[in-house]
Amino acid sequence: MQVIIIGSLLFLVLLLSSYKVLQYQRQRMVLKRRLSLASAVDLTVNTTTSALFIWQQKTGFLVQYWSQVQSRIDSLFDRQSKRWLLVTLVAAALGTWFFMPFFSPLIRMMIIAISILGIAGSSYWLMRMRQHREFEAAFTQVLGQMSRAVSAGISVPQAIAQIADYQQGMLGREFSLIRDKLEIGIGLKQALNQASIRLPYVSFHFFRVALILNEENGGQLREVLHSLSRTVHDNAAIKMKIKSLTAEPRMTAAILASLPVILIGVMFFKNPSAFITLTQSASGHLVLGYVVTSMALGLAIIHLLTKVRA
Repeated sequence: MQVIIIGSLLFLVLLLSSYKVLQYQRQRMVLKRRLSLASAVDLTVNTTTSALFIWQQKTGFLVQYWSQVQSRIDSLFDRQSKRWLLVTLVAAALGTWFFMPFFSPLIRMMIIAISILGIAGSSYWLMRMRQHREFEAAFTQVLGQMSRAVSAGISVPQAIAQIADYQQGMLGREFSLIRDKLEIGIGLKQALNQASIRLPYVSFHFFRVALILNEENGGQLREVLHSLSRTVHDNAAIKMKIKSLTAEPRMTAAILASLPVILIGVMFFKNPSAFITLTQSASGHLVLGYVVTSMALGLAIIHLLTKVRA
C-alpha cells in the first residue's frame, strides 16, 4: 500500500514538473521566435562573415528541414495543446511503469516507447485532420473576401490585413502572421512561402502562386481568385464522394485492427497464465512482435489504398 502511495505521489510530482518545464520552454521559444522575426529584415553585409551564418551554410539543409518541421508543428499545436500532449505522454509513461508490475522492465520500456510514439503520432494525425477540415471549410470564404477586396481596389497587403482582422480560427491566425511579417518589411513572396510550409495544401499553393505572379507581373487577380474558389468547391465535393465510396474498406480496416487488442484483453481476464506466457517468454515476444508488425504493415497498405489526396 505504501509503495502505491509513494508511486502515485511521485507520479503527480513528475507530471507537474513536466508541465512547468514545458511552460518555461514555450516562453523561451516565443521570445526566440520574436527576436528572429525582428532580425529577419536586418540583413547587413557583415552577416556573411558571422560564425552563425557560416555554421548555417554548412548545415543549411538540416537547419532548414528542422525549421520547416517546427513551423508545421506550431501550426497544428498551439501552446495549450502542446502542454496537454506533454502531460499525456508523461502520464502514459509513468502509468505504464508503475501500474504494470507484472511485466518485466524490458517489456515495460518497450510498451512505454510504443505508447509515446502512438500517442504522439495519433495526436499529430488528429490535429492534421482537424486543420485540414477547418481549412477546407473556411478557405473558400477567404478567397471570396480576397476577391471582393481586390475588386474594390484594395491592395493585396491591405486585403490580407482585412482577412486577418475578420477571419476566425486557424486561417485568421495564419493571415495575422502573414500581415505581421509584411508590416515589418518581409516581402510578400517570402511570407507566403513560409505560410505554405504551415499550410501544405494544394489550394493554398495555387493561392500563393496567384498572389506572387500578380505582384511580379500583374494581371486580373479577381478572375483568378474566383476561378480558384470554384475549383476548390468542386474538389471538396469530389473528395466527399470518394470518402463515401471508400467508407467500407476503411471501416473494415478499423474493425480488423481492433480484434487483436480485444483478444489480448480477453486473454488477460479469462486466461492469465496464457497472458503471462505471451508477455514473459521468448516465444510470446516473437508472437507479439509478429502481431504488431503485421498489423502496422496491413494498416499502412490499407491507408495508402484508401487515402484521399489533399
